[in-house]
Amino acid sequence: MSTSLISPVAAQERTLLRELSAGAAVSGGIGAGVWAWGALQHRPAATAFGRQTLAWAAIDGLIALAGRRGVASPPDDEDAAIARARRMRNVTAVNAVLDVGYVVGGLALTRWSRAPRSTRVADGTAVAIQGAFLLWLDTRHALHFRRLARTAD
Repeated sequence: MSTSLISPVAAQERTLLRELSAGAAVSGGIGAGVWAWGALQHRPAATAFGRQTLAWAAIDGLIALAGRRGVASPPDDEDAAIARARRMRNVTAVNAVLDVGYVVGGLALTRWSRAPRSTRVADGTAVAIQGAFLLWLDTRHALHFRRLARTAD
């Protein structure tokens, strides 16, 4: 091992949390705006899409906030950095698999829910969009963490 992994692992963790936080903020703004517009215009589909998007934003924001506690300090040594890179590789890879489920579940919701068609399509679309964003985010970071962990081998 020729270079230290402590800084790159810590930087990758911060980048992941920053991007998740930014995604939550964007989703929150869009969700609140669409929800308010839908309520004012009496558009149930827009209200449903906005509500669902805002709910996902809140969850993502809470995850990012909780994650910041875990990365407040960088790993202590090389072994700890390698362990964190491997753990984050595994966490983001498992999350990516779950994200596929969100996309599929959102698409299924648009077709097979008992809710009125306009709201089920809106809810399902919001879930699928959020799942696609998280899939992109988690897959990218799983690959980054995998690359970092492999430099230790």
